[in-house]
Amino acid sequence: SSGLRPFISSQHTMLRCRVQGVSAALRATLRPRPLGVPVRPYTQFTRHVNQFQIPRALGAGRMASSAAMIAVRRFLLLPVVAATAAGTALNQIKSSIPDFPMLEVPDEVKGVLFGIGSFLKSEADAMRAVFAQGKPHPAPGSSSLKGSGGEGGPSGPAGAAAAGAAAAAAAAPDPAAEEKKAAEAAAQKKLVDDLIAKIAELEAALNQEKEQLESAAHQNAEQKATLEQLQEENQSLRRAMVLSDMQTSKPAVAKRPIDIFSEIMDLRARADNAFHTEDHLPRVVVVGDQSAGKTSVLEVLVRAHIFPRGAGEMMTRAPIQVTLSEGPRQVASFRGSNSTYDLTSASELAQLRKEIERRMVASIGTGEAVSNQTLALDVRGPGLNPMVLVDLPGIIQHHTQGMSSNTKGSILEMCKHHIENPNSIILCIQDAARDAEGSSVADLVHTADPTGQRTIFVLTKVDLAEQLKMAPGKLKQTLKGQRFNMRAKAYFAVVTGTANPNDTIDAIRANEKRYFDKSAFVKEGAISPRQSGIDNLSRAVSDAFWERVRATVAAETKDVQISLRRKENEWKNTYPGQPRASREDVFQVGRTRILENMAKHSASLTPVQCEQQLREELVSQTMRYFLFDVYQNSASTSDTYTGFKTNVQNVLDMWVGGELPQLSIEVARMAILKEFGQVLDIDDAEHTYSALAARIKTTTAESLKWNPASSQKLSSIQELMLSDDMIKSKRDWEEAVEFMSRTIAAAHNAALTRINEMVGPSFFTRWTQWRSTTPEQRTRQAVFTELSAYFQADKGLHPELSDKEMTALQQNLKQRHGLEVDAAIVEENFKIMYNMHFLARAQASADYCKSRFGQHPDANKAPNGLACADVALFWRYLNLAKATSNVLRLESMEYRRDLEMGIRQQLDEIGADQAAKQTLIAGKKVTLAEEIEILRHIQAKLDAFVKAIRKEESA
Repeated sequence: SSGLRPFISSQHTMLRCRVQGVSAALRATLRPRPLGVPVRPYTQFTRHVNQFQIPRALGAGRMASSAAMIAVRRFLLLPVVAATAAGTALNQIKSSIPDFPMLEVPDEVKGVLFGIGSFLKSEADAMRAVFAQGKPHPAPGSSSLKGSGGEGGPSGPAGAAAAGAAAAAAAAPDPAAEEKKAAEAAAQKKLVDDLIAKIAELEAALNQEKEQLESAAHQNAEQKATLEQLQEENQSLRRAMVLSDMQTSKPAVAKRPIDIFSEIMDLRARADNAFHTEDHLPRVVVVGDQSAGKTSVLEVLVRAHIFPRGAGEMMTRAPIQVTLSEGPRQVASFRGSNSTYDLTSASELAQLRKEIERRMVASIGTGEAVSNQTLALDVRGPGLNPMVLVDLPGIIQHHTQGMSSNTKGSILEMCKHHIENPNSIILCIQDAARDAEGSSVADLVHTADPTGQRTIFVLTKVDLAEQLKMAPGKLKQTLKGQRFNMRAKAYFAVVTGTANPNDTIDAIRANEKRYFDKSAFVKEGAISPRQSGIDNLSRAVSDAFWERVRATVAAETKDVQISLRRKENEWKNTYPGQPRASREDVFQVGRTRILENMAKHSASLTPVQCEQQLREELVSQTMRYFLFDVYQNSASTSDTYTGFKTNVQNVLDMWVGGELPQLSIEVARMAILKEFGQVLDIDDAEHTYSALAARIKTTTAESLKWNPASSQKLSSIQELMLSDDMIKSKRDWEEAVEFMSRTIAAAHNAALTRINEMVGPSFFTRWTQWRSTTPEQRTRQAVFTELSAYFQADKGLHPELSDKEMTALQQNLKQRHGLEVDAAIVEENFKIMYNMHFLARAQASADYCKSRFGQHPDANKAPNGLACADVALFWRYLNLAKATSNVLRLESMEYRRDLEMGIRQQLDEIGADQAAKQTLIAGKKVTLAEEIEILRHIQAKLDAFVKAIRKEESA
């Protein structure tokens, strides 16, 4: 109820005010109004009522019909509107009564409130008991008087004396009781003060927490927007790289299946998320704990020391994808590079390792230790089994000093991402010399492949385990899958190192063969011959890889076909009947349209039009200063027309010798940029060329620099134009008066619009559109009302209010409207009304001076007291604008030609830059066309891959 009461009261007050407003409108409409009384711009109600009045100049017949119409409006229309508005107001009050939810009160506040409630309840109970007895409680230790007669009764002398004493004692104040009451009151006051302080403290803490949450939400929104922008740019660049490779690819030649498959993997890896297809192509993913021997196994499979090495250090810091294929020479090359490295040359091997390390480090972000960016490498050589291997960073147990705290988690997530591919072959590397309990990779592999159908288990450093006296039975259990918490389709034991880290791959393979020929593990049956050696491992991995490829290529082709069909259907539905165009074609269309617009603009813009546009822009930028700083200030600070002319000359000299020349140049510069900006804007619903136009606009604005010497030349011309204040012909006089009248009328209308915005909607608008004014607008309305009396007197007006006048206005606002208005608001409203008052007198003076050409100033009685000297001022300003625009037009011709050449050059440079076109040509139409093109390219590669596999199988 406490929340509803003020709300209903405010609605009732609003309804009452609106009904009273209708009544006032009716009374004002019925009251006759004298002709010729101007409507005050600050009185919305009076202007509304004025539309119902009839000039007396109307004829008798028209007067009668108009009177009938007024009667209908006054006695029928307005009462109906008033009744309808009242009903609507009541319905709105009923429908807009809000629900008042119970506030959440903190526990601490609840405790304090409960204490206050308990205290008040106990006090109420005590008072209720007193009133129930009908008499006050006897004082402690007192006894009741008994009997009705004798000395002890109330009728005896003693009783009367006792009663009088008792009455006197009762009337006398009790100091102890008063002190107790004062203490209780002080305690209650302290309790309430503590409660208020606690509530204020909680509100401050709540506000602080709210500000922190809002700040965090704002920061998160900015970071999210930045991330989305970067992701979009990344996807766009990836599509550009794919399209560029497609355009620059060599003529089709016979390729082996592994080469085609490698190209498909590269395309899928570089395609963006817009295709809605997952990259589930088969590959061999090598995972293991750090220093378990992953890199050594890979190098023996590749048959070259191509990976960076370090004793006990984490050298693999990013995924490295190696595509193996058979070839006559042992060479390696990076994907997309024409350079090759001879793997039989020690120096080129060292260069390759250095380049791999450099690329890995370059892909790592600031403050990170690993990167998710895959480094693609092609390796060819005799005897290599064709397959695709992916080496990942080793899983670490602890962070070393200086290592990022999220390194371990980043490596685990990277490994999960690669091995969770349902078509990947997991090559799980385990150190034979390490206990099963110390392995982290087994649980990771078991989670991704519980059945073990995709996993090949490799036990390294078997020779070291034998030297450490590992029991053969323990090793046998490991190779049968009975020790580690994981399953695998095959188990192998290898030896991929020697005591000399610089041994060649051939030496390592020979050492492995010698070990297994003599190993006690082999002789005792712990390792079967089929499970030993890198050659058996290589064949098994290659067979598993190609088995998976043949099983999944059909599904992969189907996924691509579905994605392609979805994109093509989207194109048909979104752009029916339109052919697809590449980004290059779209850019060329935009380039042609820009050049055509530029040629049309140059041909259509005549010198007269150019000069007129410059003059209008110059007047627009300088008119406010001229009207109020030059014209109004000079008139307000002078009592005679001669003083006005002196003030004007002083201000104009300072203006011309100061900022006016440079301001004029800047106006011309911005006008040219505006013209070319319109030329660059291409009408396109999808904003395909918005970024292109913005880039050219920015570059054009930076390149357009005016000659510094022009400022001095322009200052001399402007000074010359302002020096002549004699109007020699009636034609010039009438042109100056017309310019003055038009300029003042425009300024007066602008000020009137500003006032209407400040005071809010009119009476009629509020009732018909059910709108209301804000408290600020009502304050402004009150200020304008009080200021109107000041301007109606029209005696001794000054540009600023004196302290006495300001105090009087503020007191009137408080007494008549109940408003405490700041002096700054009063001053702002006064300035606007003063300007309007000055402009109204100036307009009247322009009308008066129109027929006063050739008259002596003393004979001119213009309403503003300037004896028509202001007409000469406007004539001088008009001549200045004409001369300035003429000079700027002549100078701008050269700049326009330079800008046209610059725009052509920019378009040519962007056309030669594929990355720039990828960034500057945007829109769904372009992106969708590129996605369809890339998907078709991938589908063609898959078809070629299937044909190559069939041809190889039939050969």
